[in-house]
Amino acid sequence: MKLADQLHQLTTPTPFQVGSVNAYLIEDNPLTLIDSGLKTPEAEASLRAQLADLGVRFGDIEQIIVTHSHLDHYGLMGKIAAEGRPRVFAHPLEVHDLESLHGYSEEDDLYKRVESFLLKSGLPTESLDSILMRHPIINDLRDPIKVTEMVDDGDVIGLAHKELLVVHCPGHSAGMINLYDAGAKVLFSGDNLLKHISPVPLLNFPRDPSRPRSHSLSEYIATLQRLKTFDIAIVLTGHGEVIYDAVEVIDSIIRHHKVRKDKVLKFLEGFPKTAFDVCKHLFPDITPYQVYLGMSEAVGHLDVLETEGAIGRIEENGMTRFRPL
Repeated sequence: MKLADQLHQLTTPTPFQVGSVNAYLIEDNPLTLIDSGLKTPEAEASLRAQLADLGVRFGDIEQIIVTHSHLDHYGLMGKIAAEGRPRVFAHPLEVHDLESLHGYSEEDDLYKRVESFLLKSGLPTESLDSILMRHPIINDLRDPIKVTEMVDDGDVIGLAHKELLVVHCPGHSAGMINLYDAGAKVLFSGDNLLKHISPVPLLNFPRDPSRPRSHSLSEYIATLQRLKTFDIAIVLTGHGEVIYDAVEVIDSIIRHHKVRKDKVLKFLEGFPKTAFDVCKHLFPDITPYQVYLGMSEAVGHLDVLETEGAIGRIEENGMTRFRPL
């Protein structure tokens, strides 16, 4: 879909509940692709066909920008890069996952720490096998991609007729970047802003075990507040439709999390409860596939409430529980 001169939205399918994913082609010098879609036969055929309609082949793409290292946004990039020699831009915190030969390894210390945290948070042991990062499909839906250029907040990616300001937007992903075209007042938001979905700030553990776990929901709310300071006319999203009312969408997401935080606090009344208890309360019909998302949401609200001094934690018998103060 043509959005403006030199700018096209490319939409490819995914098997996930979120539905199709958006990528963006900027017909400028260099020819630039923002995100790519999953590595599935259906997504690859769709992307190739849409590019062919514009007279573009994979090998013609000179520059790839990765908003974040979630499968549906970069899975095809390895195939694209193999047919040409594009520069590949990403935030430093996303590089390991993008370049890793294996999306998950039980020998990886990071994932051992994640699983230990989830078990202490009340997740049943049998649920570990259902979370996406452990699923064998993760290696079928992506190829590793070599990052050639690391970019961070305030950096500018230059094209012949526009400049893209890199905005570090932690929350949904630790190294999420948005791209802001000040001349056109356009924000490429990745999964950071979506019209009808509140993105989940996912659990994030630094690879350095000496550093504390990020409070992803708090970071995400701060990111949203910061984006309100930009003059944005159009948001080009990672999923779904274009956003023309950025401030209204941002405010609705913030209100949504305030309502959910209050619901969590009320639920904690009575006996102490784990993050998994909170997850099941918020999402009583949650599927095994979705449990990591639900746990991320539950932990995020507990982080906020604990930081605000509204709740305290009890460490007992290898389990972490929370109660109001």
